[in-house]
Amino acid sequence: MATSDEGRGAERRQHIRVPGPFDGWRISVLPIPVQIYDLSPGGCFVNSLHEQKSGIPVVLEIDLPGEGRIKVKGQTLYSKPEFGYAVRFVDMSSELATQIESALRRLKEE
Repeated sequence: MATSDEGRGAERRQHIRVPGPFDGWRISVLPIPVQIYDLSPGGCFVNSLHEQKSGIPVVLEIDLPGEGRIKVKGQTLYSKPEFGYAVRFVDMSSELATQIESALRRLKEE
């Protein structure tokens, strides 16, 4: 039964995901180092002890293996107190989305 449940979960996902962690920075007045998890071309989870309300715009730089540092704009979705917050990427060019997806596919194959 677990196999079919896993298959249904994978079908619900719109993008390939890699658990990470990836080094990242939240761009603000000063760049704040963060750890990125569950990275996909559609978003990620930012490990942070700081609470974050939903709907807040964020800019992240992510060290993407094989691609270097990429910069993405996002919007916070929800927060898990003392763990971090989810970010949905917005205003992303198709070129950047393709770059992220290609890098993640390579990482999945390793």
